[in-house]
Order: sequence, then C-alpha cells, then structure tokens
Amino acid sequence: MTQDTLPAPAPTPVPALTERARRLAMVALLSVSLGAGLMIGITMPLLSMLLELRGTDTLLIGLNAAMSTFAILLTGPFLPLAIRRFGTLPVMYLSIVFGIAVLLAMPVFTSLPAWFVLRFALGISVGIAWIASEAWLNAIVTDRNRGKMLGLYVTCFAGGFALGPVIVGTVGLQGPVPFLIAAAILGASALPLPLARHALPPVPSHAAGNILRLMLLAPTIMLAAMISGLSDATVFALLPVYALRVGFAPETAVLLLSTFLAGNLALQVPLGWLADRVNRRLLLAICGAAGVLGPAAVAAALGTPLVWPLLFAWGGVVMGVYTIGLCMLAERFDTATLSGANAAFVMLYSLGSMSGPVLGSAAMTLWDPHGMLAFGAAASLLFLLIVLARAWFRARKVRTG
Repeated sequence: MTQDTLPAPAPTPVPALTERARRLAMVALLSVSLGAGLMIGITMPLLSMLLELRGTDTLLIGLNAAMSTFAILLTGPFLPLAIRRFGTLPVMYLSIVFGIAVLLAMPVFTSLPAWFVLRFALGISVGIAWIASEAWLNAIVTDRNRGKMLGLYVTCFAGGFALGPVIVGTVGLQGPVPFLIAAAILGASALPLPLARHALPPVPSHAAGNILRLMLLAPTIMLAAMISGLSDATVFALLPVYALRVGFAPETAVLLLSTFLAGNLALQVPLGWLADRVNRRLLLAICGAAGVLGPAAVAAALGTPLVWPLLFAWGGVVMGVYTIGLCMLAERFDTATLSGANAAFVMLYSLGSMSGPVLGSAAMTLWDPHGMLAFGAAASLLFLLIVLARAWFRARKVRTG
C-alpha cells in the first residue's frame, strides 16, 4: 500500500494551549535547537580538520564523522519509551548534561579510538535533544503557520551549524577552548526549558514504528529526510577538507563552510513561508534541483568571488528539502502516528548522515578532490528524478480517475 492509495488524514489537532504557553515553549525549543546545532557545528569541522592535519586517512575521517549520526539512528526507536517512563523534560535535561560531559572529555582523550567512542556518545546526546524537541514542536504548532514555524526551528539549528565553524576559525584548531565553548553554549541552551513545562507534548503511545512501512506510506517525505541528511553531513564533514586540498588556508576553509551554512540560516523561514502558500511537492523538487546544480556551480567558480554567493544559495535552498519534508510530514500523519513518524524522519536523516561522509570520502579518494561534490550532485539528481516520477504518476492517476 502506498501514500497514493490511502485517504488523506484530517489536519493534526493541536493541544489546547494558551498562546502564552505556546510562545514560551517555542522559545525553549528554539534554544535547544540552537544549542544542539552549535554542538555539531563546532565539533564536525573541528575534528575532521584536526584528523586531516594529523595525516589521518580520508576514509577514517569520514567513518569518524559518521559515528555521531550512527548513534542518532540507534536512539530513535528507544526515545519514546524513555519519555513515556521518565518524562520529556527529565530526558532532555539528561541528554544535555551527558553532551556537556562528552565535550569536556574530547580535549582530554585525543586518540583516534577515543574520538570514535566520544563521537558516538555525543551522537546519543544530540539524537535525544533533536528528536524530542522536534516532535514536541510538531505537537504544539498550528497548521496555519506550520511551515513558517518549522522554518524558524530549522533556522536555529542551522544557525548553530553556521556559527560553529566561525568559532573554530576564530579561536583556532588547537587546545580545549573550542570544546569548552561548545559545552558552555549547550548548557546555556537548556536554561529556558522550564518555561515549556505548561506545554508538554502528549506522551508517546508507541515507539517510532517500522521505517520500511513508513517509507511505503510516505516515500517522498521519508526519502527527503534521507537525502537531506546525506547531503548535509557530506558537506559538513568534507567541505573543509575539500577546501584544504584545493589550496585554501585552514581559516578560509571553515569560512567556506560557514557561508554554505549561512544560506541554511537565512532561507529557511522564507521557504517555510512559501510552503504554507504554494504546492509543497513543487517546492520540494526545486530544493532537490539545487542539490544537483549547486555542487557543479561551486566547482566551476573556484578561485573567483562567485564561489561565496553560490555557496550561500546552494546551502540555503538545498536545506529546504528538510524543512519542506517536515511540513509534509505533519500534513501526512495524524496525531496518533505523528510522533513515531517524526522519530522515523530523524532516523532516516541520520541514516543518510551516517552514509554520506563515508561515501563522500570514498568518492573523494576515487576522484581527488572533486569526488565529494560529484557524489552530492548525483545523490540529489536521483532524489529529484524520484520526486518528479511520483508527481507524474500521481497526476496521471488523477487524470485517469
């Protein structure tokens, strides 16, 4: 059975909340989103470049980057059970304290095997905060402005990613300072959480569910999560390495990544606003096309000032695959299944994130240094073809009755 054969669900009802409680919960969730994004935004390029400067094999750099997303993938099925037993707020507090401890351990235990373990542990912290806050937001946002609010949420997450490399470029690669800053910001992100205690989401009634079944129910949406994770993680992990190999200085390499992520930051609210007003499938296809054209344009513009605006535009529009997918997720699933579907959405994003750096680094080994960009463009092209093919079949079915 596919999405096309199922009746459209009724709009997702929103818990009866006062407007003040809803606003305070949004502040808390946006704060957690920013903190989690900063944690990844600092550690992803920092660890990748430190390993590159040590002469670590490219494949090992990709595998190390994939450890945190592998942990997020494993976290998804168990998080609803933990929330049901201990409550949403205690679970989120615990995940943030655990993440702080891991960040403080990273400059102490610096061997490659230790960083594999710590990268995995950091992924557990990120996974809990990410899935719990995103599912919480989906439970309290209204259908009228869902795209705009989800765009704001993704903007805060992307803001952390964008600011992280700037912090690394400012304080340098060596020493404990970048890790200490990440730990302090992560702790500060949890301070507004008590404000959200009057807008807690419904307790999950079941775990995330079977991912294969959910992919059959909503293949375009779930594939959007996977391709978004694959594209994002490949760029986050390997764009600085790519920049070093084509001749950029380390400080400029992280600024290239920051430019890409600045596009993430700037364009999600406008894209979410559009998603509330235009055909979301068409908008999703446009965002997928950016993943095809962006890498080719950036490679062609190397050595010219055009590389900066192209990176900005590519980063902003391609991140819309995730934002629009989230909007379509709440449109497709009702309240009873939305929490589990949201967890599966993040798990599939993480599956893409886990495989992206590994496959991207392998492509970089085969075609040094441009293989990473070619791999990202090819993956986005496959997704775009699937989106267009499904749209064509849906239109044909409507015409034939």
